[in-house]
Amino acid sequence: MIQMMITRLFIFFTLLLFVASCSEKFYNPKIERGIFSGKEERFNKSKKITIMTGDTIKSISKRYSVSIREIIKFNKLKSPYILKPGKTILLPKSKKYKIKKGDTLFKIAECSLITVEDLKQRNKKLNEKRLIIGKVIKAPYFANVKNCKKFKNKIKNKILKKPTIERIFKWPTSGKVIATFGLKSSGRRNDGINIKAPQGSPVRVAKSGTVIYRGNELPAWGNLILVKHKNGWTTAYAHLEKFFVKVGTELKTGDILGAIGKTGNVDDYQLHFQVRKNSKPLDPLRFLYD
Repeated sequence: MIQMMITRLFIFFTLLLFVASCSEKFYNPKIERGIFSGKEERFNKSKKITIMTGDTIKSISKRYSVSIREIIKFNKLKSPYILKPGKTILLPKSKKYKIKKGDTLFKIAECSLITVEDLKQRNKKLNEKRLIIGKVIKAPYFANVKNCKKFKNKIKNKILKKPTIERIFKWPTSGKVIATFGLKSSGRRNDGINIKAPQGSPVRVAKSGTVIYRGNELPAWGNLILVKHKNGWTTAYAHLEKFFVKVGTELKTGDILGAIGKTGNVDDYQLHFQVRKNSKPLDPLRFLYD
């Protein structure tokens, strides 16, 4: 009898140990998942694909509607971004953005700290000219979509002031503007304006400064004078017929420096006039006064 009780107790404790060991074995994976949750979360938020022969980042972006920047950033790819067939890459899941009244792709991109191209690559059939209020669109995984609400509130509460443009240059000659500043339909760019005027008409310096160049080494410009002004400003006067100043001459606003001509690559008498700030060409019409 006693021996039977001992045997039963032995079997009971053996079963307890077995259950305990099973439960320990069952819970370990959960503990491991907790420890490595960061890696698993990243994997769960992405799709793994195998690279095929001929695949490029651009072709994969187009096929799966994922932005090029996402593929590069998520997989930590390095230039020149050559993909090897047989290898795998991860495609991240997108974030969501609900279109609101007044939204444009540019505004959404700006407040989300992404680019318009990122949004276009994520949303193939999106008509950027007809955004539907309430429609949910996709955004890159790194888009800061929550920032858009704060961004809009800042704009709403801020009094926007239009920047005042100071007109600091006097018109260099009298005449008709026949070519304006900027890119033309032909694809060529005009970094200044062209003013048509009679042959020999006086060309005056637009602002006090020093002559830093006088010559005709640039064939298309003909006879050219450059004047340096304070605060990083420079003005250019091209196609002149005559020079009335030398390099180093100090000029005051309105002083005559040359005469209207048609030297260089022009067929009619005119002045090509440029305004530059720290070497960057700007539209002269924004800064000229009579």
